[in-house]
Parts: sequence; C-alpha cells; structure tokens
Amino acid sequence: MLDVYQHNNLKYLFYLPENFEEGKKYPLVINLHGAGTLGMDIDVLRRNPCTVRIRAHQYKGYVFAVPLCHGRDWNEIMESVIDWLSELRSRPYIDTDRVYLTGVSMGGYGTWELAMLRPEWFAAIMPICGGGIPAFTKRLKNVPVRTFHGLLDDVVDPIESLEMVKALNRFGGHAELILYPDLKHSCWMTVYATEEHYDWLLSHTLHHEENKDDGYSGENYG
Repeated sequence: MLDVYQHNNLKYLFYLPENFEEGKKYPLVINLHGAGTLGMDIDVLRRNPCTVRIRAHQYKGYVFAVPLCHGRDWNEIMESVIDWLSELRSRPYIDTDRVYLTGVSMGGYGTWELAMLRPEWFAAIMPICGGGIPAFTKRLKNVPVRTFHGLLDDVVDPIESLEMVKALNRFGGHAELILYPDLKHSCWMTVYATEEHYDWLLSHTLHHEENKDDGYSGENYG
C-alpha cells in the first residue's frame, strides 16, 4: 500500500484507518519526529518507533500523517508544514474539529510552535520532552495540553516543559505535565505505548469560539 506522499517539497507518510469509508469524517493525528530522523530518507521515518507505535493504535479510527523534516529543524520549514496541514484539513474526510498534534524532542518544540501559530486548528496537543517560548503560550489558553518529560533527561532539561505548562496555566490554560522519575530523553517510548494517552487526545473536540485567532502572526516567533 502506498504510504509516501509529497506536498510541494515536503515528503510525508499518510495512513487511513482500517475499514475507511468514503463519505465519513475521521479524526487526524499529526506526529512531528525528533532530530534523529532529519533528512530525506523516508524509510527512516517509516521505521521510527513513534511512527510504529502511533500506527499500532489506529484501530481507534484516526487518520495518521507524519511529515519528514528536511531542514535543520521544524522552525526552519514551519511555513511549509502549515501549508501542508492546511491542505490536509481541507480534505472532505477529515473532521476539522478533531485534529490533534504530538511530537518528540525537536518535534516537541515543533508541536508547541505549530500549535501556538495555529491554535484554532487543534482540538488538543501532546508535546513530549520539548519546550518553547513561555510568553506565547497565551495563544493556547483554550487548547488542552498534556505534555511529558523524563526527569533523568540529559538532552532537554525537564524545566523546559515545566516552564511552558506553568506559563500556560497562569494564562488560564488547561495544561498537564506528566513526569517520569526513572526515564531519560526517550520517554516517548512509554508515552506512545500507553493507550490512555490516545484516549485523552481523542476525547477532545475543537470549540471554535474559544480557539479563534487573537491576532498573533508567525512574525512573533522568529
């Protein structure tokens, strides 16, 4: 089955759920990979443990899409990612009230950034061992957030997740931080193997009035 596609210069993996039906709308889960999968080799992305684990949970009935970062990081190609996701959201079988975003490490940073740039697109997000600019979390005050970090992480300091969550909740947001006391950087192996986190993500539906744009633009993010 064909799973590799391209939108302009952005390659991506795309998987419909089993027993897909024309005329029906489905939730969409987007995953942003970490720095270990940078480049142009789509086979590496296909074998990525995050890709494998999230695909294994597609029995829950969601469309799954995974872009491949060909730049130095997600920030460098964010304009392309936004254009790509805009096209995905326009497809008739995508339930635009149930679009979800998650990512790990470099993809955790990308998850925070993309969600803050387009908060009106996401029903809920799950950044893993990432971070961002706490002041801009105000953009996410109406987007449910569940984020994760291993306390033994020696690549990305857990304080980065903590600062984002604290800032967002000060703005009146709905953010939860789950810390794993015995895990290092790759805590995503546990996160994406845990069914309850998929249930949490998929339980949310976009509320349009709450998540309407407040006037920020990409220029605020460098």
